[in-house]
Amino acid sequence: MGDPALLFETIVRSVNTIDRHQFDGVLHHLPNNLLIIDDSGVIIYANNQLEKTFGYTKEEVLGQKAQILIPDYQRKLNAKKRSEFYTRPHALPIGSGVEVTGVKKNGEEFPMEIGLTPFNRNGANLLAVTIIDNTKRKKVEEDLIKKNELLNLGEQINQIGHWQWNVIDDKITWSDNLYAMFQREKGGELCYETYFSYVYEEDSQFVLGRTQKILEDKQFYDFFHRIKTGTGQIKTVHLMGKVFLNERGEVAEMVGTCQDVTKQKADEKRVELFTQQLQAKNKELEMFAYVAGHDLKEPVRTIGAMTQLFMQSNGASLNEEGRELMEIISNAAGRMKQLINDLSDYSKLGTDRTQSTHNCTVIMEEVCKDLAVAIDEANAEIVFNKLPVVQCYRTELRLLFQNLISNAIKFRKPNEKPVIHVSAELNEDCWTFTVKDNGIGMAKDCLPDIFQIFRRLHSREEYPGTGIGLAHCKKIVELHEGEIWVESEQGKGSTFYFTIPLS
Repeated sequence: MGDPALLFETIVRSVNTIDRHQFDGVLHHLPNNLLIIDDSGVIIYANNQLEKTFGYTKEEVLGQKAQILIPDYQRKLNAKKRSEFYTRPHALPIGSGVEVTGVKKNGEEFPMEIGLTPFNRNGANLLAVTIIDNTKRKKVEEDLIKKNELLNLGEQINQIGHWQWNVIDDKITWSDNLYAMFQREKGGELCYETYFSYVYEEDSQFVLGRTQKILEDKQFYDFFHRIKTGTGQIKTVHLMGKVFLNERGEVAEMVGTCQDVTKQKADEKRVELFTQQLQAKNKELEMFAYVAGHDLKEPVRTIGAMTQLFMQSNGASLNEEGRELMEIISNAAGRMKQLINDLSDYSKLGTDRTQSTHNCTVIMEEVCKDLAVAIDEANAEIVFNKLPVVQCYRTELRLLFQNLISNAIKFRKPNEKPVIHVSAELNEDCWTFTVKDNGIGMAKDCLPDIFQIFRRLHSREEYPGTGIGLAHCKKIVELHEGEIWVESEQGKGSTFYFTIPLS
């Protein structure tokens, strides 16, 4: 429906051709509020809509100043504007931007827009005032402003701008953040050539080809390319979008986003370089492990064999000091051989990178069979119930259980039967395994370093070994992307925990 004020003006021009009853009927059924006021600002007519909007009946407002419909703080300004209006009265239809604050009978204020139509009736200067309640529209506008502010903030944080391309007219609209990203001043019309002028020269053919494919296939393919900004800065951007077709099936419009991923791409290159360097270091370590596992074994084996041969041939002629020296050499060669074997095993952990599903109960049963001699000699008791089925590296997980059980047997109390409990608990994203013993335990200040390679808490005379066992355990758990830790107290045993992720 058209502007009620203009409609009223039409009615006024033809009012002499209709009777009063018809006149009132038309005005009362207008969809908006309508007042007629005289040149002193007194309301002489109000339609039925007024009561719905302001809460006043017609009888309550007739004869009252129209100012009762606006707040006290606006009345002086309103009187000034009315005086200026009457010096040169003219029609101001709805949409002319005349916005004021209205006040209802209950004192509630609300935004409204008014239209003004001056007319003369029997020599009297009258004014028809059309009023629209703008509460809903203002609420929509405020919500839209807030959403736009949130959108702009999100774009700034993520270094994203959005764009819209009218393909048929070749007109492009950029968001403020896109102007900032391309370091271009706002102003002037944008088209595809505008965007293409920023494309880095070496990427131009790629961008042209990708654009052509999008137009031909009528669907958007996200892609990366470089741009040269208005200040000459080289950036990498990621384009994403959507294609819209017209009724003839032609590409009519595209909308999408452009994200500055320069830092992300630089970080990816640094990670790639670091990965290459890490792989090179791993190869060096593998070579070292090969040397340790092969080239070093031979001289150590020779020392041990020659020492044994010398003792067989000349042992009887040696005095006690000589025999002790030869024993020291033989024991040192044996320890060196064991150390080389342990280092070689440590370097091989995780070389088989294929996980599979295995039952930990079965693995524990195999470990107990492997350690049967040590378990019998120590009169140890290994307690475990049904353990879970997990995704794991089977050989490494078996070695993990074996090292923890062996340690629990080795570091037992002299006159107490070792009892070792193995259990598992399901958590939100992993299985937490527990290996608890009643052994000699450890001082709390030793716990932070216990998983370091070659870390020993006791002399070789007290407890033999190379100090690599728990380092093995840590590497195996980390290979499974889990965690390992220990709780212990001197003389009260130790409890080792480790996690295996569910996936």
